[in-house]
Amino acid sequence: MINNKNKLLLLGIVMLLISSYHLAFKKTFQIRTELKTLESQAELYNNIPQKLSILSQKNIYFDSILTKMDLNDTSIQNNLIRTINLEAKKNNVKVMDFNQPHLFQNSTSTEYTYNFNLEGDFTDILKVLHELELKGNFGDVIHLGFEKKKDYKTLKNHLSVNVLLQQLK
Repeated sequence: MINNKNKLLLLGIVMLLISSYHLAFKKTFQIRTELKTLESQAELYNNIPQKLSILSQKNIYFDSILTKMDLNDTSIQNNLIRTINLEAKKNNVKVMDFNQPHLFQNSTSTEYTYNFNLEGDFTDILKVLHELELKGNFGDVIHLGFEKKKDYKTLKNHLSVNVLLQQLK
């Protein structure tokens, strides 16, 4: 008889726990998780002005870098030609030839190789190439082919260089 009473008491306690969970605790746990998500969202909204100020500072910084590199919204090839012509004029170097870029597409990247010829003194040509690598993000000079040529009309020697500039995208 005591055994049956204990079993009924135990069953009653289990039923009481289950009904109290469904009536009171379940809603409390749901409201608690909702409160945590709302608090995390409120924290994100509180950080928005700080993040906006950081983004505006980054925008100003990147604009200053683009201004420093003197790049407009035109194509990279036009910017490269403009920079080469500007530096060549500054250093008394002639731009003899500028060919269309060679495009090589890989599965992971795209390579553009620009081919152009310069003519002038050795140090002046090196100054142009040095400024070209420093001033803009045009890529790396991967080949320089110097050639000494003689002009038979004037009987003067001049230096010509074939430049390969490679850009990875």
